[in-house]
Amino acid sequence: MSVKEIDFEEAVSFIKKHRTKMVWLGREPVEYIRELLGLGSEEMVSAKPNELAFADKAEAAKFRNHVFVCYHGNTSRYVAEAINENAMVETLSLRGGVTRIVGEIF
Repeated sequence: MSVKEIDFEEAVSFIKKHRTKMVWLGREPVEYIRELLGLGSEEMVSAKPNELAFADKAEAAKFRNHVFVCYHGNTSRYVAEAINENAMVETLSLRGGVTRIVGEIF
């Protein structure tokens, strides 16, 4: 199952429609990333990519219809693909990551 990558506007619309969240996979505090993106606490949470990539089927399924977000889109695409294959649920990845929206954050 290939991962669908979507841009930021599509991601915001998608999570609102499905009543899900964006999932931040980076090291910076999720509050900082939410502020950069103009999102509220109900729209974005954080998670550890290694835990998600190797989650069991039941845990992975909890992320159905979530949009994964990282720095450049590579980790989020990998995690979304792992969850899609493991739990057979749709997850998405933010195309180009946070840096595509706000530039480098380091």
